[in-house]
Amino acid sequence: MSESDAERASGRAELAVLVELEARWENLRACRTSSGPATLLELQGNQRTYELFHAKLVAYNKRSASPHIPELLLNTTLRLGPWCKKMGALFAELGDGAPCPVHLLEKAYRLADGIARRKGRERAARPSAAGAASAARELENLAAWCAEPTRADVAA
Repeated sequence: MSESDAERASGRAELAVLVELEARWENLRACRTSSGPATLLELQGNQRTYELFHAKLVAYNKRSASPHIPELLLNTTLRLGPWCKKMGALFAELGDGAPCPVHLLEKAYRLADGIARRKGRERAARPSAAGAASAARELENLAAWCAEPTRADVAA
């Protein structure tokens, strides 16, 4: 493996860690809004999670030629589908040597569930991922779910 290949692989692994931390933070925020007042310990844990994500984001963006910009709106299939493809491609490149992105998958399915509720669609299937490669396949399947026409699309 050449120096530049090693650097690219290291950059992809660093990005994978970053998007997993980002998803963990976003999942905590989403969970928090739906379940009553938080305790001081929960708030401190949430703050530490955000600080860790933000520190990694700043460090990654300083080193990377293409900075990571968190996706703000993944609330439609037209936005969620391409994001799932992009994340699936990242984890497919890493293969099963990388840890399974459980928080990223939780985020993707949480967002898909919200879309399904709003559109009156069946929820996307949830097989269990065991590693980065199987998570990549799940994300590809979720992107395909996003591309499927809804009943409203077919009736129009």
